[in-house]
Amino acid sequence: MDFKKFSIKVSIIIFPIYLIWIIYIETFPLYYNTSNNTRTYFISNSLKNAKDLPKAKILFFGDSRVNAGIDFLKIKNSYSFATGGATTIEMYYILKKYLQNKKKPETLFISISPRFLTETYGFYQNSVRNNLINYTDFSEIISNRKKNKTDTILGEFPYLKFFLCKARYIEFYQKDILINNVFGGYKKNSELISIMKKMAGACPHPGLKDSCSELNFETGYKKFEPSPLLDLYLNKIFETCKEKNIHLIFEFMPVNKSSFYKFNPKFITDYKKYMFSYKQKYPEFGISDSVYWFDNKYFGDKSHLNEKGKEKITAYFKNKFKI
Repeated sequence: MDFKKFSIKVSIIIFPIYLIWIIYIETFPLYYNTSNNTRTYFISNSLKNAKDLPKAKILFFGDSRVNAGIDFLKIKNSYSFATGGATTIEMYYILKKYLQNKKKPETLFISISPRFLTETYGFYQNSVRNNLINYTDFSEIISNRKKNKTDTILGEFPYLKFFLCKARYIEFYQKDILINNVFGGYKKNSELISIMKKMAGACPHPGLKDSCSELNFETGYKKFEPSPLLDLYLNKIFETCKEKNIHLIFEFMPVNKSSFYKFNPKFITDYKKYMFSYKQKYPEFGISDSVYWFDNKYFGDKSHLNEKGKEKITAYFKNKFKI
């Protein structure tokens, strides 16, 4: 067999299939995305069209515990960019892009669960895939990563993963596409975007129960050991707020009672010590080093507050910070 001719024939077959795939991926994200990716897609597009975002005096950043746990509609002039699995990396670039296009907020409220100060969750499959992190951002991230070569949170061969994501490698899409049967997600994703706009940027968190005593992720930690890269980006957020004269509030979102009493004492001590160091470094900010619990009846699953819990913590924050 003439291998050269065979290769040409295979290429002729594969190229149009790949071209159709690229057109599908680039043109129809609302048809195949699941809710997590629709959330990141919504945030990414909102930042590109920031002039259309409502004016906000207070921005909320954080992971899904913030998104599910706070009623932003009860806090005047607020807007939320909190999203599931977000780390300090995503939060820094959201803040940077927001400030490039919008008037700075008076206050930035940020809460990051200890888990996402130690590891990433949806960095490639959510943030890179949906262009929240572009090539310039990624190059900067890698440059910062080189300052501490022992940090492995982005995995091996990060540039390869980035380019596979940008080349629309099927591994990053197949789960969503199968769930939505290729073109089945448009209606629910369009409705979700409409809801997020009405909820001051927040995303609904379905499936929450009336009570939950299950143990959360951090109960498995023997100690708290933040990633050097994530720590660097937390500091960059603080430095940006200091430079721009934005008041920063850092708070811990409550855990359920069952989890709190299963935490390793060293984990709590390490975390409190870590946050206290930031409290000393930035005395002008409202940085809390507390770790506390709400009763299990206020939780809808092992990590997220239900409606009763959302009402309780929203009222608490409103009273504490006069927002």
